[in-house]
Amino acid sequence: MTLLIGIILIPAILTALWYCGAVLFLSSGLRRLPPAGAYNDLHYSVIIAARNEAVNIAACLEALTVQTIGPDRFEVIIVNDRSTDDTGKIIDDYCRRYPHLQQLHITETPAGLSPKKYAVAQGVAAARYDIIVFTDADCIVPPAWLETIGRHFSAGVGLVQGITAYRQVEGMNRLFFRLQALDFLSHGVVAAAAIGADLPINSNANNFAFRREAFIEAGGVTESIGHIVSGDDDLLLQKIWKLGKWKIVYMTDPNGAVATQPTMTPGALLQQRARWGSKTVHYSPLQVLLLSGVFFFYLIIILSAAMSWADPRLLLITGGLFLVKYSGESLLMVPGLHRFGHTELLPLLPFASIIQLPVVITAVLLGIFGKFVWKDQSFSRTVRHNDKTHSARSSQSTAETP
Repeated sequence: MTLLIGIILIPAILTALWYCGAVLFLSSGLRRLPPAGAYNDLHYSVIIAARNEAVNIAACLEALTVQTIGPDRFEVIIVNDRSTDDTGKIIDDYCRRYPHLQQLHITETPAGLSPKKYAVAQGVAAARYDIIVFTDADCIVPPAWLETIGRHFSAGVGLVQGITAYRQVEGMNRLFFRLQALDFLSHGVVAAAAIGADLPINSNANNFAFRREAFIEAGGVTESIGHIVSGDDDLLLQKIWKLGKWKIVYMTDPNGAVATQPTMTPGALLQQRARWGSKTVHYSPLQVLLLSGVFFFYLIIILSAAMSWADPRLLLITGGLFLVKYSGESLLMVPGLHRFGHTELLPLLPFASIIQLPVVITAVLLGIFGKFVWKDQSFSRTVRHNDKTHSARSSQSTAETP
């Protein structure tokens, strides 16, 4: 055995064992996801933070106006976060027609706070009802969405997370869409499995509901995490979980599945994944430990392949490690895609598994150590107190754009 193989082989074995343990742990959680419960006569405050969403906001609001529950049981608060397009005008038009919709205008964000977190915090503060529901302006929710969420809020449940999938966009390359859709769903499958295993890791604000009481007890999205640019979902989820008081459940009912828009280019996809990766270092220690082992397993596969020019026998190690990776992904994704009704993507799993390696490594490193673009703004992973932001002003409106 050469020195090079010895250097690679030991961490390869250790990280592969860690990866296998993580997969088995998550797989057990996926099998423990509960079904929906009985109908609940709850009231909901839906919060949507929108910045320059003139292209998408109308379709989002249309879907919310045809819910299976009556308008007397929910409100929709759209937080117009410093939009410079016609987002505010479109929202105001809907507010005139639907009294249970209202617009909250954000003109400035305080120094040291994430714009998204500040926007949703203002929405929660204005909410009237005890069940708070998040979705995004580029999402389309199904008619029974709120009713299905309510079926998961049994006694003691503080947070309900649901699945979100990409919808096809006209003119988009079909292969790029399908690969991106599979990768996006893998995040949802992992989120569901981790919640089932009682170690919540990641989340998605596209389809996210919680009790106001749990939100307040956890300190909301501005206390202790307000300076972190991303994570109004993941970090809030983990804060509520750490209270040890509330149950967290994953909604698997297809009537609660949300559709959202994919990114249109590989560059935009990398920026999005970098934003997601930027918050992982702020996860709780257990979550960081679990994900770090997986990250280093991926890194060893890349390094083994890259160093095979010096010793071609390293390709055997690379192939063995990739087989472990693919087998683990299949153990999660095959039942996960069956459960969420997207088995048409399964044939792409081997190809996607290869592409995922450089994407994950690059996105995590870029998100943690570099910058990323989000809503036409450049961010590092945290907002510094001396960043150029301003004291905030907000005002509610149902018919007028300021």
